[in-house]
Order: sequence, then C-alpha cells, then structure tokens
Amino acid sequence: MLIADRGPLADAAEQTEADSAEVSDADDEGRAVELLGAVGGAFESSMVDRVQPLPWRDLMSGHRTSPEELRRYIEILPRLDFDLLFPGEPALTRIRTVADSLGLTAKDGVGVVGLILYAGLRSARLIAAALITLLVGLVLTAAFAALAVGHLNLISMAFAVLYIGLGIDYAIHYSLRYRELRTRGAANQDALQQTAGDVGASLLMSAVTTAACFFAFVPTDFEGVSELGLIGGAGMLISFAITITLLPALFSLVPFRPTPGEAPLVGGVLPRGLANGVTRHRRAVLFGAAVVALASVALLPRARFDLDPLALRDPEGESTATFLELLGDSTARPMTVSVLAADREEAEEIAAGLERLEGVEAAISLDDFVPGGQEAKLATVERIARALGIAPEARDLPTTEVPEKSTPPTPGPSERMADVERFRRSVRGLELEPDEVDLGRFVTFQIRNWQRRMEDLPQRRQERALERVEESLVGGLGRSLADLRTSLAARSISEEHLPEELVRRWVAADGTRRVEVIPRADLGDEEALRAFVAEVRTIAPRATGEPVINVSAGEAVVAAFRRALIGAAIATLLLLLLALRSVPDASRVIIPLLLAGAMTGAATVLFGIAFNYANVIALPLLLGVGVDNGIHMVHRRRAGTAPDRGLLETSTARAVLYASLTTIFSFGNLAFSSHPGTASMGRLLTIGMLAVLVCTLVVLPALAEPRRASRKPVVSPEDVSIGEPIGV
Repeated sequence: MLIADRGPLADAAEQTEADSAEVSDADDEGRAVELLGAVGGAFESSMVDRVQPLPWRDLMSGHRTSPEELRRYIEILPRLDFDLLFPGEPALTRIRTVADSLGLTAKDGVGVVGLILYAGLRSARLIAAALITLLVGLVLTAAFAALAVGHLNLISMAFAVLYIGLGIDYAIHYSLRYRELRTRGAANQDALQQTAGDVGASLLMSAVTTAACFFAFVPTDFEGVSELGLIGGAGMLISFAITITLLPALFSLVPFRPTPGEAPLVGGVLPRGLANGVTRHRRAVLFGAAVVALASVALLPRARFDLDPLALRDPEGESTATFLELLGDSTARPMTVSVLAADREEAEEIAAGLERLEGVEAAISLDDFVPGGQEAKLATVERIARALGIAPEARDLPTTEVPEKSTPPTPGPSERMADVERFRRSVRGLELEPDEVDLGRFVTFQIRNWQRRMEDLPQRRQERALERVEESLVGGLGRSLADLRTSLAARSISEEHLPEELVRRWVAADGTRRVEVIPRADLGDEEALRAFVAEVRTIAPRATGEPVINVSAGEAVVAAFRRALIGAAIATLLLLLLALRSVPDASRVIIPLLLAGAMTGAATVLFGIAFNYANVIALPLLLGVGVDNGIHMVHRRRAGTAPDRGLLETSTARAVLYASLTTIFSFGNLAFSSHPGTASMGRLLTIGMLAVLVCTLVVLPALAEPRRASRKPVVSPEDVSIGEPIGV
C-alpha cells in the first residue's frame, strides 16, 4: 500500500482514481457528496492552519460512524491529599486545566434572617444575646458529637442546620417574653424570674419532646440517620440548658432597657380581621381544616421516594454529567447487575435464564469473550485477506510499527504540489451522478483556487498548509488500514488465550464466575429500575450491583423513617399526656401537627417534589418545630395570661411567628441552590414550615376558646392602675 518514491498525497490521488468506478453506484450517492464536501473543506481549512479529516472509517465500513462508536474512555487515578477538606480538589483542578487546554469540554440568607430577628425582637441587645446563645449551644453539640460518635457522615452533618432551625426558637420565645415584661415595667431581675416561670416549663417540654423525636431515629438500621438522631436529640437538650442559663446571665449583665412609653410587642401575627375571625368562627375554621385534611390524605399515597443518589448531585459536575451521558448510551449501560455462579455450568444456566427475561438486553459471562463459529468466520477473514492481497506475514506486523524498508522519504513542497495537481485531476475525472456534477466542479474549483493562493505564500506557510492538507486527506487512512490489518490477523482462540487481566474480572481465584446482566431499558427511569431489579431477582435473588443497591437502600431508608416517625409520634403523644396531664390539651398540639404533616406530603405530590436521601432529614425538624409551637401556645393558654382577644394577641404567638420565619428564610434560601439535593431540602423545609405555621396560628387557636387571666405577673403598680390586661 506504500510507494517508496511517492508522498501520501499521491496515495490519496491513486485511491481516488481506484474508487471512481464505485462512486456512481446508487448506494454510494450520499457518501460521494460527503466525501467531496470533506475534500473541499480540507483544502480551505489548511489556509487557516486547521485539520479537517476525511471520514475514512465511514467510507471503509459503508455506514456513518455513530458517536458511541467513536467514544473512548480515559480512566484517571488521582493522587489524593487527605490533609485537605476536599482531598481530590487539586487533582480535579489540574484535570480541568488539562481538559480545557485540549478542548475536552462541553460547549445566601443571613441578611434576611437578621432582618426577621430585628423585626421580631426590635433590639440589638436581644438579637446579640440570642445569637451568642445559639452559637455556644452549637459548639457544645458539636463537642458532644465528637465524644459520643467520633465522626460525621453525609447525613449526620445536617445536625448543624437542624440545630440552628430549632435552637433559635428557644431563644426567641425567652427573649420576647422577657422583653414584654420589661416594657410593662417589671424590674430586670423580676422579669427574668417571671420569664423563667412563664416559658421555662414550655421550653422544657418542647426540648424533651423534640429530643424524643430525634432519639426515635437511633434504633434504625440506617446508620447515618441513627447518628443524626443521637446528635440532634442531645442538641435539643443542650439548647434548652443554654437558653435558661446563659441567656438570663447575658440579660443580667447587659439588660434590655425599654424607652419610656414603649409598648409591648404582642399580637400582629395575623391581620386583625382574620385574627378575630379565627376566634369567632371556630366551627368554620375547623370544618375547613377537616376538608383540607381529607384532601391531603387522599394525595399521600402518591408521594414517592427518589431512589437515585444522582438526584442529590450537581448535574453540571464532571462525574455526574459523564455518568448521565453514559446512562443514556445504549452501548455503555453503566447500571448493570452482577450475579455469582459456582462454576461455568451454573454461569451458563443463569445467563440463559436471565436472557429470557423481557427487561434484559444481555447476560454476559467470560464465555462470551470466546467467539462461536470460529471456523466459518476465519475462512471468511482469509478470503478477504487474499482479495486485498495482504500476505499472512504482513497481517502479523504490530499495528503501531511500519517496516523500515517501507518508510517513504519525506517529499519536498514541489513534489507535494505535484501530487495536489494530480489529485485535482482525479477529482475532475470522477464519474458523478447528474445532481453531483456541480458539487464536483465546485470542489475542483476550490482546489484550483487553493493552488493559486499558495503561490503567493512564503515557503514556511506553504509547507504548513501542505502538512494540514495531507493530515486531513490521509491522516486517518493509515489508522484505518492498521485496524483492518489487525482484524485480518484473527486466529482461533479459547479461554486460555484471553488476557489475564480480563479473566480476573470475571473469574475469582476459587473458580467463582460473574455474570453481568445488562438492562434493556434506561435505568434512569425509576419505574424501569424497580421493574428490572424485581425481574432479575426472580432468577437470581442474590444479585447485586448499583441498581439493586439503589432499590434496597431506598427501601431501607423509607422503612427506617417510617418506623422512626411512628415511634416519634407515639413518644411525643405519651410525653405530652404526661406533661400536660390533659387529653384535650395534648390533642390541641397533635391535631395541628398531623394536619401540617398531611399538607406537607400532599404538597410534595402537587409540586412534584420527591422525598430523597437529603430532604428526608427535614422531617425531624418539621416534627420538632410543630411540637414546640403547639406546646408554647397551649402552655400560654393554660397559664391564663392570654387576653380576651385570644392567643393570637400574645407575645407567645409573636414568638411562634418570628421563630418560624427565621427558620423558613434561613432554610428556604437553600431552595435556590444549584445543587439538587440541597435545593430539594430547602423546598421541603419551606413548604413544611409554612404548613406548620398556618396550622399553629389558625387551627390551634380555633381548637380552644380564649381564657381570661388567672394570675398576675410581676408588674409595677402604675401598670395595674391603668387597667391594661396583665401578661399579654
């Protein structure tokens, strides 16, 4: 195939002449147009120092090469630096830099929460004290996690988010009641004592019940959730202890001093008309709540858990983007299942049974790497080799080497220009179909115009352009011929001839064999994933692999959370009955909480939000906040310090509102994250907290008529003489 005294462009000319008789065949019409267009593009690209290769692979195979056939995989083993928070970051940065240079690319809420705290507390001193208390409690909780568990995982790391969402609530309730008493004239020490008496019991009950909700997750089999339950439960108790010790100490050192004539911050949680309507039209409110509850319960069976861990990862990340691309590639299918067999006979039996399944594309074992019907195939290969005139010894040459005697000398610019002229004439002499004649003439004109332009270029530019033309026209021809020669060097093989590295992937040292099951459907679809795993398990119950792991892990998480939530609900109810010693009061806490939970589940269906491994950890937070809100409201009602207008006109209701808003805005900001897992957590928390807040401020007050005050807080004689309601 190589000519000693001719250059590669001359070879291209001869190849063009040899193919001219076939170009006019009907089957080659499309390829002729593609070839002529590529030839013209090769000459034009050389003038701007670019290479535009001819599709030799397509021409030799007789079909257009698909992107999947051209895909090559580069496996990189990075050097990890475990002294860094992200050990692989330096390696990833370097890989991205190299990939960019090679062209291998595919073409925050703190301010809001601060404003809410200011709107609720209206004092820089109160806000600073609340934040200091929160940070100290967070540090102590982290210290407990280090001592009790010793490490954090991807789920238990969320303890900080949950602690902030719940811990700030305790400080807000204490601070608002303290501020209310101070603005009504109570001395600082007296206000601190009465605040402890008024909200201390409700804070203790809230901490114990919320801690019980978290501790209910400890016995689960899901280690991450179990550790989160232990850390979160301890954190709630720590938060209570810090709130009733450190926060009063801070107020003793730097007390809140109201301005003369300053009114207490109470009420205002709902518009006056709506607040009065809740009290006056209790039956209508409860009827509406019942309707919402029935509708929500009807939607709950349609809530789903997303089994795919990729749903939690940034789709723009290199690893995720690559995996998703391969997942949609029918020739790659990275999501496969493996089945182990004791020996070859069992492996063949299992593979045969699996291949009969509708959802299985193929079941592969080591035997599949040894082709069948070798005699007939080798006879065909030999006939093709003889027809091409390739001797057996030539077929055995390494594909990366060329015999020294066949290496042609490098032709000079004049020889190459002569080859271009010959090539132009060959193109002009092609026998083309009528609708291809104009294209042939245009390509001939392109080459001729290129020759004229070359005459005006410096020698170095000429040599560069000639190199680019040569690479475009015949650069891929040598590789294609080498591939052809390799394929014609086929010999009869058996399992003993297979590479040792390949065998180790399919056969263990003790003779155990692996059968890989390739799905027919795209397992990016959850229904297809579940169906595939269930179908494979009918033949191989002990099958393993990522599809099986995803389904099993999802089922384990759902079961763990179901058991834990049921346990938490039972523990909460028992604690409420024990602490409140009243079934009606306990029901006033539980009923709004159950309604908020049903509304949250229904909202996930309406808004298309699936539960997943990330957002499911929001459930303890929602349960804890709901219990806390209900306890505070019921305790304020039982204390007898609510005015005639009802619970919504108290500082407790105001504390519930602003504590919930801080949680909503601090976590709701996560909904705008580009990370899917973080965003889903933010959306679920926002929806759930809104449901809890509405049920606490609307449904709970409707469950109980307001009471008049039954005891007097510590206030000044001037306040009593005015006749204002006491302890509002």
